[in-house]
Amino acid sequence: MSYSELARARYSCRRYTDEPVSQADLDAIVEAGRIAPSAHNNHPSRIVVCDTSELREKAARAAFRFEKDGSVFGAPLVILICAVTDDAWVRRYDNMSAALIDTSIACDQMMMQATDLGLGTCWVCLFDPQVARDEFGLPAGIDPISMLTVGHPADVIASPEKRAERLIPLEDFVIPAQA
Repeated sequence: MSYSELARARYSCRRYTDEPVSQADLDAIVEAGRIAPSAHNNHPSRIVVCDTSELREKAARAAFRFEKDGSVFGAPLVILICAVTDDAWVRRYDNMSAALIDTSIACDQMMMQATDLGLGTCWVCLFDPQVARDEFGLPAGIDPISMLTVGHPADVIASPEKRAERLIPLEDFVIPAQA
């Protein structure tokens, strides 16, 4: 499938079957995140793979609003994406840390790899980072940034018409450059 088709096939899956994600698929997803580009090649991203009931329950405690069947959205796999903030490149003009950008790129690449494998995903940012730190015993300096739920979808993507209704119009998306 082309990248354009892949991007249009991806949606936020919030219901999953009980079928586990295969080890081969998990390995491919993790590798996609590992090879993600990062600012200055600093690679501050780290992940916690939650593929057991105990680990999924820990993730669900942090994202309690989305807890279902002892996991986040009932997914058989949750990946917690973290940043070693001190390892991230910092822009000297305004001290902007690339940690959030770098972890987002890693999450996006894992999400698209999962989609390419026929799996559903949902990028979750609404969770309590302190609960995640405590649940997973993350050391100081490793900050939980987002979660990615992964599994075999039990729901379906909205129709192209419904999806189009939720998109920003092209003329609003592109800011005209000033000459």
